[in-house]
Amino acid sequence: MKQYNGLLIGFGSAVALGAGAVAVFTDQYRIALGILIAGLVLLGIMCLVLHGIAKKQQATMDRVFRENDTAVGVMAYNISIPSAICDLSGRITWRNSAFSALYDGQNLKEILPDFDGAQPARTLQVEYNGSHYQVMHMLLQRENAKRLVLSYWLDRTEAAHYQRLYTEQRPYVALILVDNYEELLGDTQIHSTAVLAEVERLIADLSKRLGGLYRRYDNGRFLLILEAKQMQQLEQEKFTLLDQAHRIETGSSAAVSLSFGFGIAPRLAQSEQDARRALELALGRGGDQVVVKDGTDYRFYGGKRQHDPHQSRVKARLFSKALYQLFENSGDVFVMGHRNSDMDCIGAALGIVTCANHVGAHAYIVLDALNTTIEDAIRTLQRSGAGSLIIRPEQAAEMMKEDSVLVVVDTQRASNTVAPELLTKTEHVVLIDHHRRNADYIDNATLHYLETRASSASEMVTEVIQYFADNVKPASFTCSALLAGITVDTKQFAFNVGSRTFDAAGYLRRNGADLSSVKQMFQNDYDSYVRCANVVENAHIRKSGIAISIVEKNAPDAQLLAAQAADELLGIRGIYAAFVLAETDEMVAISGRSYGQINVQVILERLGGGGHLTMAGAQLRGVDTQQAIAKLEEALDWYEQENPEK
Repeated sequence: MKQYNGLLIGFGSAVALGAGAVAVFTDQYRIALGILIAGLVLLGIMCLVLHGIAKKQQATMDRVFRENDTAVGVMAYNISIPSAICDLSGRITWRNSAFSALYDGQNLKEILPDFDGAQPARTLQVEYNGSHYQVMHMLLQRENAKRLVLSYWLDRTEAAHYQRLYTEQRPYVALILVDNYEELLGDTQIHSTAVLAEVERLIADLSKRLGGLYRRYDNGRFLLILEAKQMQQLEQEKFTLLDQAHRIETGSSAAVSLSFGFGIAPRLAQSEQDARRALELALGRGGDQVVVKDGTDYRFYGGKRQHDPHQSRVKARLFSKALYQLFENSGDVFVMGHRNSDMDCIGAALGIVTCANHVGAHAYIVLDALNTTIEDAIRTLQRSGAGSLIIRPEQAAEMMKEDSVLVVVDTQRASNTVAPELLTKTEHVVLIDHHRRNADYIDNATLHYLETRASSASEMVTEVIQYFADNVKPASFTCSALLAGITVDTKQFAFNVGSRTFDAAGYLRRNGADLSSVKQMFQNDYDSYVRCANVVENAHIRKSGIAISIVEKNAPDAQLLAAQAADELLGIRGIYAAFVLAETDEMVAISGRSYGQINVQVILERLGGGGHLTMAGAQLRGVDTQQAIAKLEEALDWYEQENPEK
């Protein structure tokens, strides 16, 4: 039609030009007028002819479309794919027989509450009448007409069935370890053979009940393989095997402790590797628990018992000798702890400096800022002429070389260190910590000494000094700082104290620790004491004996004040655990303390924190105090529901 229209316009233009030329060159206007009229008449006739042709073509096309519409309609109505057309509100205007068999209602929203006709084309996964469907929605665009939505449902029931079978039957790998295997063997009061046989019987019964497979591949070590659906059952049961192991009769006060590491991955080999990482994390958190590694996520179960301090010093001796060789063959030594350092951090750092100086290495303590708990100790150190030991993080970054050694004390989380960027400056990183391991621990350490049963990092470093070399002689101030570190973390030797703690304190006292100096390190100024008293006075106490209080926003040394107030709250009869929140411009810090009946570490771990059963902390960013309290209350509700006997 466009070609015909072009010819028509060209013909009309030629007639007009021709008439004009005749008029100009001959002055015969009557003739020109006649030609023009004849051309216009001919043009009108041609228009009528072309209109008739176009009408005939349109009728032919309409007939073709009507025939196709009928065919498409029959096909769409009888096809096995449920299909329907509805308006933007979900009201169904047409449906095929398959959709009628699926649903005979009038509005799509009755079976798809989230249906939104205004949304562009999208796909939904829907379960309806026991079948799984992949629902497709498409907008039908029509000119000058109401917009409609085409909805067609692809049956994916069989595919979902096989997907479920794959998910449920996927093999999971668990590595099981008897935590205190060597202790059970070494205790003459325990019939270790019978005890370990009972442990294996429990694991065998568990494997049989779940339809899994187990093998003992080493003394006190087992491999368990089971399917995913059995894993779900174990998680619902909260891994009762841990408690069953505790009830095994050993003939002494010692209880059997097990640790599980579960690996969940698409490949069996990867599952086994993840199980090893999970078991290592479980042991780093003190054992007697289950760690499930599912991709990048971790789930924790158990770990609620307070263990007696470990008696073996083999780990301390081996670590001390390895540390001696590392210091002897490396460059300068840099020691840093956690942000808002306390006396345990400073004492442990001074002990490591003593070891480094003994082998002739230059050692420095990386510190970002002073606070009231360490201010007196640092000033005393500066007055003694040893102030050059203290350097800022930016100085350490300039001084560190590839052969330098970075020792991290009293923490194992990179985000919690004074200067996380220093961890990338050297390949020689050493960890010394007594806290339970978190999922985000520093995993590239050359050496690590992690002992969750130790009272403090200062206790661990005191043992390292004793085994480091025969003639190491720590300065009296270093001994006082180490003793202060032990004192602050044990709350005056009241919590998490074992025979090794007193042995370490005795060694420090024999080497010049001054008790009066230690006492002075814990003195507060009057204003700090008053602020702490106000926090204690304003505490809210839950029915379970858990106290919650708040430090005034941006108070001086707010986080340290929160820790002190939590300690003070524990001194009140009827309070079994205390949580104090301190808000700063950057975050809300939470300090948790307990006597051991309530596991504050498990509670604060749900908020991204960690620590010990009796002492833990967490830092929440992007929230205010009230939002942080709401999160804490939610975690406490969960804990009280999981532990109704507490």
